[in-house]
Amino acid sequence: MNRRTRTRIAVTSTVPTLLTLPLLCLLAAAGALPWTLLLALPPALAVHAAVTFARLDRGPSTARSGRPGPG
Repeated sequence: MNRRTRTRIAVTSTVPTLLTLPLLCLLAAAGALPWTLLLALPPALAVHAAVTFARLDRGPSTARSGRPGPG
């Protein structure tokens, strides 16, 4: 898998977390959530994307299914 595809998948995998941002802002404004959680969101997204990018670099696993192959 090339670098551009891995980057696209890694960034796209953070979108569900970004969709929760408006809800988190509302909860923080209402006092039900500390504002520091919003400050922790960008580093958490960066780490998530980096881990996903690194995991996609490994390629297919060498584990076998246990079923006999042809031949």
